[in-house]
Amino acid sequence: AFKFLKHGDPVLVERLQREARVQARVDHPGVCQVYEVGTQDGRPFIAMQYLDGRPLDEATRDLSLEEKVLVVKRVAEAVQAAHAVGLIHRDLKPANILVVRAEDGELRPYVLDFGVAREHEVQGLTLTGQVLGTPGYLSPEQARGDVGTLDRRSDVFSLGVILYWLLTGQPPHD
Repeated sequence: AFKFLKHGDPVLVERLQREARVQARVDHPGVCQVYEVGTQDGRPFIAMQYLDGRPLDEATRDLSLEEKVLVVKRVAEAVQAAHAVGLIHRDLKPANILVVRAEDGELRPYVLDFGVAREHEVQGLTLTGQVLGTPGYLSPEQARGDVGTLDRRSDVFSLGVILYWLLTGQPPHD
């Protein structure tokens, strides 16, 4: 699969390249693999693993309670692998989890889109007070734009929101 930028804005190019670098550092079967970063006809791209599945927010209709819990467990394991290499995803939400049902019927969720991920020990492109992520899935410190206090717990909060949504059919807060 290819992810292209529509134009070569230097800030967006840097974000795309950074996204590919950080995502490629995570070696886990539940994280979409990055194969190459480059430019084609002047358009920057990321070449990554093709996954024939559906975003969790679409797939949930066809999942049993046990399958929903299993998906969150496997996503948590993939997120832990990102944390182990010093990454905080910062935008965990159902649309960034692709669920593939293998030929044997097994569910395989994949974490996607490390576009706003933060390297825990590295200053990034985010300024204090800047809010990145998806409302409703943000931890309180993330919603406040308190970049300096962000750590793995922000992703754990987002996983809890996803689990709550899967089990109840509604978000825990507006």
